[in-house]
Amino acid sequence: MRKHVRNALLASTLALSMAVAAHASKVTILHRFDGTDGTAPPVALTLGPDSRFYGTTIEGGKFDRGTVFAIDPLSGAFKTLHHFASNEGQYASGQLVLASDGSLYGTTMEGGDDNINCAGGCGTIYRISSSGDFATVHFMTVAEGTALFGGLIEGTDGLLYGTAYMGGSNGCGTVYAFSRSDSSVQVRHSFNCGGEGRFPMGRLVQATNGFFYGVTSEGAKAEEGTVYRLKPDGSQFQTLVQFADANAGCQPKQGLIQARNGDLYGEAEDCGAYGTGALYALTPAGAIRSVHGFSSDGYARDGFGPRSELLEGPDGRLYGTAMKGGEPPDSPNRAGTVFSVNLKGTKFRLRHTFTQAPDGSTPTSGLTLGPDGNLYGVTPVGGNDPWPGKGTIYRLTITK
Repeated sequence: MRKHVRNALLASTLALSMAVAAHASKVTILHRFDGTDGTAPPVALTLGPDSRFYGTTIEGGKFDRGTVFAIDPLSGAFKTLHHFASNEGQYASGQLVLASDGSLYGTTMEGGDDNINCAGGCGTIYRISSSGDFATVHFMTVAEGTALFGGLIEGTDGLLYGTAYMGGSNGCGTVYAFSRSDSSVQVRHSFNCGGEGRFPMGRLVQATNGFFYGVTSEGAKAEEGTVYRLKPDGSQFQTLVQFADANAGCQPKQGLIQARNGDLYGEAEDCGAYGTGALYALTPAGAIRSVHGFSSDGYARDGFGPRSELLEGPDGRLYGTAMKGGEPPDSPNRAGTVFSVNLKGTKFRLRHTFTQAPDGSTPTSGLTLGPDGNLYGVTPVGGNDPWPGKGTIYRLTITK
């Protein structure tokens, strides 16, 4: 099963209507990975304490187990901070979080200690400083959860919270809390594989009402995934949405954000009004609605297969990416999009179409606001010939 999960992650890196607006942004490629510095950056960048961006790759580097890197958004100066070794974990597929102690914390999908229930390791939690000082702070067990796709967030109580794709008491994933004071993990919820859904992916978000909200990628009604919430101590767990409404999308692969209007927003990779994915919103109480259905004209000018976490920009718009599609619709080189849309789902704009090399391809993660007001992201493939390339880091400058 773990091999299937790993292959699914790697495969994902290779893998609007007529009123869509013309491009209104400029994309600049800041870095193209060459393998020695890592391959396939899978998740959004994190702004560090020194105004540099920090990120990870799932392969490549000195030991071909992935890397942690930093890049200066203004100068483009890039530095590989760490190469994962055999006992530290591999496939660092969770977005880094800058914790209140000034350190960055991340997760690996597998690897670490292979003597605690998982052949090859159940995954790890690690800490790294802006100068590259690295420490593995926890080795996961099957009971705690394995295959850490989603990154960590810091709760209002100072603990770090995350999700595990598999493991737990039922084998279908967990929500867990990590204590920085003693490096311990406590399971807050084990998914029951039934109506609760299974295989949680993406980060949690702590809403203003104190609940954590997250998604599962499969299970429940129609086997299309769920939205759930729970208190930080694990109490009051509730399945809010079982994705069976095609218009709202299904099979979400990344977590939710809470926008300034108080509602929660996410991307669903499949279903939607036209069967190519959707943007959806729900109230904190769980009332769901469709925000945008991709490829309404059948040509995927706006993209299809969205699987990133959205970002609410300083202009109040939602920004995100879709893995495939773009303009012009007859181009064999279109390889995913960046888009923006209002919270109500109006004024959808295609901001950029990726074109494989030298541009980047198949964006699977969202955007991060930079200190200069621009937006920054990564593509897991593309950038250099021959195909598929090793991935890129890019800057999106919104010109209007």
